[in-house]
Amino acid sequence: MSADLRMLLHALVNPSSNEGYVRDQQTLSELFKQPEFFVALQALAADKSLSQQERLMASVITARELKTKWRSKALVPENRKPEIRERLFSFLEEGDMAIARPQLGLLVAIARIEYPKTWQNLPQLLLEPLMMCLAHLDNPSSSSSSTSTILLNTLWTINALAKEWRTVKVSHGALVMQKFEDVFTDPVGRVLAIWAEHERNGQEDVTLAEAGRYSFKILARLCQWQWSRAKGLQTQEAHQRINNLVHHSVHHAPIIQAHRIRLVTQPGSEKLTKSLTKHLRAIGKWWRVMLGLDPKGFCKIPGVTSGVGWWWGEVGGVVAGSDGAVANDVFTPHFILSAFHLLVDKLLPLTSTDLEALEDEPEEWLVGESFDEEAWSFEFRPCAERVLIALNNACRNIPKEHKVIEPEMIKLLATTEAAPAHDLPSILRREAVYCALGRLSRSIASYGGVDFNALLTGIAGWIGSGQPLHRIAKRRVAWLIGEWVSADEETAKLPIVWQMLLHLLSERSESTDKAVQLSACIAIRECVDLWELPIDYFIPYLQQTVEELTKLLGEAATLDGKRYVNDAIGVVIERVGDQILPFLPRLAQSVPVLWHSAGGLEGEWLFKASLVVLTTKLVSAARATSGDLMELVIPLIEESLQPPAKDFFEDDGLILWQTALWNAASPYQPTKETGLIRLLPGLLTMLGENMDLLSKLLPLLDSYLLLDATGITQAYGEAITSTFAKALATSKPNAEAVSRILSTISLLVRTAPLAQLAPLLLHSGIFQHITTALEDDKASGLILAAYLEILSRIAMLDPRIFLQLVAESARMQNRDGVKLLDEVLDALWRNFDYVGETRMRKAVAMGAGALLTTGDHHVLDRFDGEFMNIFLDVLGEVQVAQDDPNGIETGLRPWQDEHSTQWSEIQYTPEGKRRVHLEDSDPAYAVSLKRYIVQVLHQAHTVGLGPFWEKADEGTKRSLEKFLS
Repeated sequence: MSADLRMLLHALVNPSSNEGYVRDQQTLSELFKQPEFFVALQALAADKSLSQQERLMASVITARELKTKWRSKALVPENRKPEIRERLFSFLEEGDMAIARPQLGLLVAIARIEYPKTWQNLPQLLLEPLMMCLAHLDNPSSSSSSTSTILLNTLWTINALAKEWRTVKVSHGALVMQKFEDVFTDPVGRVLAIWAEHERNGQEDVTLAEAGRYSFKILARLCQWQWSRAKGLQTQEAHQRINNLVHHSVHHAPIIQAHRIRLVTQPGSEKLTKSLTKHLRAIGKWWRVMLGLDPKGFCKIPGVTSGVGWWWGEVGGVVAGSDGAVANDVFTPHFILSAFHLLVDKLLPLTSTDLEALEDEPEEWLVGESFDEEAWSFEFRPCAERVLIALNNACRNIPKEHKVIEPEMIKLLATTEAAPAHDLPSILRREAVYCALGRLSRSIASYGGVDFNALLTGIAGWIGSGQPLHRIAKRRVAWLIGEWVSADEETAKLPIVWQMLLHLLSERSESTDKAVQLSACIAIRECVDLWELPIDYFIPYLQQTVEELTKLLGEAATLDGKRYVNDAIGVVIERVGDQILPFLPRLAQSVPVLWHSAGGLEGEWLFKASLVVLTTKLVSAARATSGDLMELVIPLIEESLQPPAKDFFEDDGLILWQTALWNAASPYQPTKETGLIRLLPGLLTMLGENMDLLSKLLPLLDSYLLLDATGITQAYGEAITSTFAKALATSKPNAEAVSRILSTISLLVRTAPLAQLAPLLLHSGIFQHITTALEDDKASGLILAAYLEILSRIAMLDPRIFLQLVAESARMQNRDGVKLLDEVLDALWRNFDYVGETRMRKAVAMGAGALLTTGDHHVLDRFDGEFMNIFLDVLGEVQVAQDDPNGIETGLRPWQDEHSTQWSEIQYTPEGKRRVHLEDSDPAYAVSLKRYIVQVLHQAHTVGLGPFWEKADEGTKRSLEKFLS
């Protein structure tokens, strides 16, 4: 294979024709499936007799493929793995980083799988070349280019291992990091110390600079890992190492920065400048991470405060052209004021790059600014906004009379508003000031001194002049309104707020753009989404808002921009309730067009998910009239549950389905072919195949049963019961799943015609399953109680059908019918104490009473003792007040109170009414147990109870008669 593979690599690197290249690529791809191919390919990557391009191709392919195929015994035989691992270490000596680094990256990936299980000596294998290089560093005359290569590759690999393992939370991850710390801290620290000495002496050595950078990163990752651990796991030694590294970074960051500045004017120093820049950035990133993990703890470390002062001084020096000096006592009034002006005057204004992007692609610019949550870490302006907030937060405990930022902000705002807004500098100034005001809105509103109504009125004076430059500030005005209203909700009632926002949303001229309109859209969402305020303030503007948002939804060029509009429309729908009804048809008509136009575009699935969420809100608003929306709703649900869409928004599709059922008046609207009933067969298929979704799928079936149990049982009863039987068998080990299935079976028994349902319960095996399960004395008490309730409900509805089910079940199992009935009645009594809910206990008592009316001697024989004791137990729990003999018995609670979470979801929907009607008419809730028992005993006496009554225990009879009198 080796010779042929050499020829193939050579052909791929030096193609003679396009056809030949395609053929050779296909040949190479087919070789991927051959055992030991990657072993041979890796050997060629290490073979220096090949050309650089051939070795590079072999290295890259081997590393890429083995990372995912390492566990495949067919492609990577176990007996060849040691050879591959050993060869990886030969790449520590590889001077061509493009060839070496893929292989060393593969080493890290394999270590992630095999260390420490089958590669226990990995740290030692890296320590040995590191110690050899250290010996050469201590004796510079013995150093060579090969030593430098090994040093940098070894440090690179150790750094990559620490990076890979530091976030592993399982216990062996901590053990591995502890091992790395024990083995590498001292030798890596020595490398860093050697670099530091050379750096302090002004020596210039690119290799040593890179070694110093990697050494710092390794120690920083180890310190970060320790810092992220629980306080009880952090050792004193670890804290000392962190303190030492902080001290090192505080001392050497200024030295590195000064060295960088000196090198800028020196030709041929690009590599060293780049290395020092990366080193300085690594220090900054480490500080940021440590502060993020525990800001208070990190700031207590000696040197951190002065370090922060140095960083801030460098920013000030670069931006403001000052010497960068910062007072030792950071938060003096002078420092706060100078920092505030540095941020607002120099860092917050839009840059030329921003202006170019705003001019070329305003919508994309706004979306990028809104989505890029990490922009603050590498761009001045978003970072400055974050620092301004942090600066203000740090001063929040200063007494009002000594505050600096708030009065300065008010003063700055007044000066800005007094100046004309006619040229670019004045517009950029306004934009920056409005940005600062928005970021500080909560503290400024609390401090007082800004009349927001007057401010917007003043802005309105220039904002409608039509100058193209004004669009720069208009976007920020819209944003400012949203921020201010969030801080001071009462200002949402100001008419000027809505006049301004609707103007910005609807304007189409040279002085506006999509960034302005989308900013107004987002601000409208913020101003509507105030649930503490009555929505009356917004209703006069509802029609124009919906019209303009719908228009913008069609005009927005990006799917992300359209999603912003979707979100705003969704909030409006939720807040205004029935007031949205006149506008639903127009909103619904826009969804299919948007859905189909999104196909194949970047962000397609996220946008489509937002359309599903929007449709859910449309259905919720339509309520009983939502049947008119089903031709939109049904296809969305169907696509949401099919690949590839289900991978992105299956849950959103299920929520839409559930919402549609809650609000439906009928499952057959507008027709059987286009109504919700069309989805039922798919639901039953999902129930039979996906036990993980039971908790979401069974409520859907509950809703179907509440809509039309009779029709659904007639059309789909066999499929429903067979699905339940399969689900019960599959879910047996999962008590929670079984309990939820039984809840839906109980609802089916209560809502479907029993004569129609009974044969289905038999032929599906559900009835037999229940009677058998009641004999399991190891089963959960809650599940036994649920089984008992189902049997009792059947007996309540028709006791003769109950006895027929028992008899037929016995016949189907070739068992004696009398014996099976005795077992069922025994189980009823034996498991009665597991029944906890009063309504359920009452249902069992009523079911037992109903069985007496059949006159079956085996049942009547249970009257003395078992049935009478059940009657007495439950009668003692449920009593009717003397002054209201027709009232609800004590101990019984309305279904809404017993299921408050479920009720909160359906309370204002048609299903809420259906559920209340079912539960309030439930005999176990609405019918007096006392009257019921009197009635069934009277009936039972007509069919033979007399002798059994006569021989019953006198004391028990007297107690029962007392309750029933």
